[in-house]
Amino acid sequence: MPRWLLPAVTAVVVVGVGAVLVVNSLPRDGQTAWARFDTADVHSLVFVGGDPNHVLFGHHGGLLESSDGGRSWSSLPVRDDAMSMAPADDGSIVIAGHEVFTASRDGGATWSSIPADLPSLDIHGFTRDPADPARMWAYLAIGGLWESTDFGTHWTEVRADNVAYPLAVRDGSTTRLLGVDATGLVMSADGGRTWTTLGAPPAYPMTGLAATPDGRTVYAGAPDGLFRSDDGGRTWSPTGYRGSAFAVATTPEGATVAVVSQETEFFRSADQGSSWPGP
Repeated sequence: MPRWLLPAVTAVVVVGVGAVLVVNSLPRDGQTAWARFDTADVHSLVFVGGDPNHVLFGHHGGLLESSDGGRSWSSLPVRDDAMSMAPADDGSIVIAGHEVFTASRDGGATWSSIPADLPSLDIHGFTRDPADPARMWAYLAIGGLWESTDFGTHWTEVRADNVAYPLAVRDGSTTRLLGVDATGLVMSADGGRTWTTLGAPPAYPMTGLAATPDGRTVYAGAPDGLFRSDDGGRTWSPTGYRGSAFAVATTPEGATVAVVSQETEFFRSADQGSSWPGP
């Protein structure tokens, strides 16, 4: 198995739920953390609706939300394992994880389980179509990639082999899927049924993947840094970030990028990852 497919290690500090008090860490190699979560692990990170100030962080015990770019955070009223999450422009948020498949249709205020006919709810990767929030894909721990077109109720297997970090992007009128398999970064233009290898990212092992909505700018996290591609994943270069990048997110234009480290520290950059100052 290629090293970029190895699972990420998780942090081991546990805190309770509720409001989260965060403080800036001391600068480290020119980087200053905006916050430290002290959660049990690091799972997922997204900017919501293209707003660089609205950020969600997923961990084993639920979701944390920031409305000021990551300076302060509070818990949303959900305690499910947010291994993957996907907000949409219609205000809905879906989270998926270990025996978890839950949705909010009101921006995170209330939550309910989605009745799905998947063969397993141990979901290790999840994404939604930017053009159609009811269309989604799930990568299962037992293997295979599955597609739903009715907000997660009914599913069809579209790929028997594993594809990690599935990520849907919209290129003009076509929705494409990005993912990682034994050949490297791969792309599908037919909903996951056939795939083309784009290239091998230099992230060993890969611990996070994020892309702009058009899929042109792609970020890949690793235990020793963050890498960027400006041609859809075909060629890569290191960013200025030093340290572990276990969750990665970017804004639609690709300029603002954020990471959460293995130590559960939140960092962000406004210049495509070149510099990482504090707030």
